[in-house]
Amino acid sequence: MTTHKMIFKLERETKGALRYQEVELDGKPVPVDSPADERLVGTLYVRKAKLTGAPAALTVTVEY
Repeated sequence: MTTHKMIFKLERETKGALRYQEVELDGKPVPVDSPADERLVGTLYVRKAKLTGAPAALTVTVEY
C-alpha cells in the first residue's frame, strides 16, 4: 500500500464551500509554473455545512 500525504491551505470561501489549494509539505505554495502532474489533487473543495468554521489548513492522506 502506498501512502501520500498532502497539505492544503485555505485559498478562499465560495457560496457553499471552502476552496483549498495543495501546497508542498513544508507549507510553501507549489510554484505556478510547475507542471500540473506534480500535484496529486491540486484544488480541494469542502462543503461549509460539514465543517465548523474555516480551518486555515487541512492535512489529507491518500492510501492506495
